[in-house]
Amino acid sequence: MPLELSDEVAVLLLRVAIVALLYVFLFSLVRLTQRELRGQAGARRMAPTQGRLVVIDRGASSKSLGQAIPLEPVTRLGRSDENTVVLDDDFVSSQHAMVVLKDGRWWVRDEGSTNGTLVNGSRIRGEAPLEAGDELQLGQIRLRFVPQEH
Repeated sequence: MPLELSDEVAVLLLRVAIVALLYVFLFSLVRLTQRELRGQAGARRMAPTQGRLVVIDRGASSKSLGQAIPLEPVTRLGRSDENTVVLDDDFVSSQHAMVVLKDGRWWVRDEGSTNGTLVNGSRIRGEAPLEAGDELQLGQIRLRFVPQEH
């Protein structure tokens, strides 16, 4: 009879050990999930500023004066319907320029446009940083860059 008792005890201990391991696994999973969610929340809190372009001279386009155009992390501007922001002005190239958010800072890049991209009246070569209040000109359209904190 003592042999049966020790078998029952061994099975009971094995069951307790399996349940304990299951609880340790679940606890670890919950902690990992919490850590990941906290990290994402922190990344959102420290998310770079969002921005927008405000139309200050619509040129011959259909944009409205004062219209705010929200920026995405990569915003393509041009006459083609494939762009993020379509500017229907004859002096704007089909793929005219791109506004990009890199390392928490906004940049504008001319995409080989015919008439060039101007920042504060000066034609840019390649990329140029954008600061609050900068004026961006594509063709006859002038836009003011407005960063926006979240």
